[in-house]
Amino acid sequence: ANMPEDYPDQFDEVVDFIQATIKRLRRSPDKQTPIFSRRERNRQNAATNVENSSKKGRRNQKGKNRGCVLTEIHLNVTDLDLGYETKEELIFRYCSGSCDAAETTYDKILKNLTRKKKLVTDKVRQACCRPTAFDDDLSFLDDNLVYHILKKHSAKRCGCV
Repeated sequence: ANMPEDYPDQFDEVVDFIQATIKRLRRSPDKQTPIFSRRERNRQNAATNVENSSKKGRRNQKGKNRGCVLTEIHLNVTDLDLGYETKEELIFRYCSGSCDAAETTYDKILKNLTRKKKLVTDKVRQACCRPTAFDDDLSFLDDNLVYHILKKHSAKRCGCV
């Protein structure tokens, strides 16, 4: 008896949630993964990330961003400490590493001029390892069955900025 016309706002949110869930399922691996405690998952991910980060840093990059790599960890959304209580899990990707190799001649000149007090600026910023692109939005229901969408929550690509 209650049709979507009666609750248009909720209907749109449910459709968005279903579409986001389908996208997430398409990206997830076909095989079932065993269930581990958070500590075991973090240990496994740390070991995997050490191996992968050295490989990822060399692959498909132009040498200047070698120290800046994409790293991932499996977490519960509640672990993000954004105020959501939920059992939903995600793979959180973040950028880590050094951008010293990305320093240009311009950066060196600015540092030198600042050090010699030829420039008025108090601090010259160094290049830092930051996301250059973000994963798709994350949709989930919290423990109170409230629908949420997180935008720009996880890195997709990293670079020295």
